[in-house]
Amino acid sequence: MKVHTNDPAQPLIGIELIGQVKAFALLSPGHIELKGKPGEAVTAVMTITPAEPEADFKIAQATARDNKHIRFEVKRKNQATPAHYELIVENLKKEPGLYTDLITIWTDTSRKIPIRVFGNIAQ
Repeated sequence: MKVHTNDPAQPLIGIELIGQVKAFALLSPGHIELKGKPGEAVTAVMTITPAEPEADFKIAQATARDNKHIRFEVKRKNQATPAHYELIVENLKKEPGLYTDLITIWTDTSRKIPIRVFGNIAQ
C-alpha cells in the first residue's frame, strides 16, 4: 500500500500491514449456488456457526442486496450454545439466465456476515 504525503522529500511512502485474520463465522458451504431449469424447485442450504465457541452470536436480521430472484429465511437449528443456524435460499427466477446476489446477515454484535449467491437457471 502506498500513502501520499505533503513531505517534499518523501511524497510517497510504502506501508505494509501484517496481522492474523480470525474467522468470525463458519459457513458451510462457503457460498450459495442455485442451479436448475426453469420451473424446477431449486433451493440450497447453508449452515452458519460461530468460528469460536466463546464468540457466540445471535442473528438479528438478514437482507439481500437485489432480492429479485431469491427468497430466503434463517432458522436456528437448536437451542445449544454456541448457536447453529441454517440459511435456506430458494430460486424465484422463471426464465433462463445467470444472476448474483449478496445476503447480509446482521448479528447482535458489531459484525455482519456477507454471503454470496450465484444463480444459474439453464434450458
